[in-house]
Amino acid sequence: MTRYENAFAMIGRTPHVRVDSDLAPDTRFHVKLEGWNPTGSVKDRAGYRMIREALDSGTLRPGMTLLDASSGNMACALAYFGRLLGYPTTLVVSSKLTQDKRNFLQYYGAELHQVGDFTIEGNRFCRELVEREGEGRYCFFDQLHNWANPRAHYEGTGPEILAAFPDVEMVVGSLGSGGTLYGTALYLKEQRPEIRIVAVQAAPGTRIPGTGSFDDGDYVTPFIHKGFEDGIFDRVVKVGEADAVRSTLELRDRGVFGGLQTGGVFHAAQVAAHEGGVRGDVVFVSGDSGWKNIDKLLPHVHDPSRGPA
Repeated sequence: MTRYENAFAMIGRTPHVRVDSDLAPDTRFHVKLEGWNPTGSVKDRAGYRMIREALDSGTLRPGMTLLDASSGNMACALAYFGRLLGYPTTLVVSSKLTQDKRNFLQYYGAELHQVGDFTIEGNRFCRELVEREGEGRYCFFDQLHNWANPRAHYEGTGPEILAAFPDVEMVVGSLGSGGTLYGTALYLKEQRPEIRIVAVQAAPGTRIPGTGSFDDGDYVTPFIHKGFEDGIFDRVVKVGEADAVRSTLELRDRGVFGGLQTGGVFHAAQVAAHEGGVRGDVVFVSGDSGWKNIDKLLPHVHDPSRGPA
């Protein structure tokens, strides 16, 4: 049995679970369960890394307030770690924040401001707030541009995947800020350039939590630009809502409790493996646990037009 000295030690080292696929039955699919992090999402890795680097550099000092913009998961991470470390937290959230995440943030005592429909709008609000209040009050982490975000995955998620699957052929993850996939993929490509990296986006006109719809104008971060410019991302798969829902429910019936982001990534992994003729190990990253998305999942379960649940 694993024993932890404190809650921070629970970050990372998340498990992998084998799941079957009807579309690509000869491929060995493994889901990396980032929902096992303390606040139930992959953002715990980057959130804590940003805080640690800010403390080490002196950017974060006693008496300051943690500040960032987030559609939900990073906000939960910062509220949680802020509470544990004794720092108040102000989060600027978008209209896409689920009620489950809002409840979590309120439980951990975060101050919330809702601004716009996209995280980049909240990001601009944070910059304006810091300019008005001065540098000494807020520590603005700026997850969309902070390179501590992908560093957390270059040093954590990527090495974990390769250690578990030395012969992994393909790794699949969604692009939101891009920090998770870029950091993970950069490490893997440096170790084994032949590993194929599949970046998942939402199809035009589709909104999937944690998955950018860049054709509809979602903000493209420096991490995403870098991933494409340097050839780190080998392929893009765009996922529609119906496919994300169907795959999420398939995972539910196989014991994996993930949100629509996870279902979308699973669908993309199956498509890419099937079309690419992959027969070995494929790892796809589940960004967060299903409990953070229940209000998004339940309507699909009870909608008879979507078939039997």
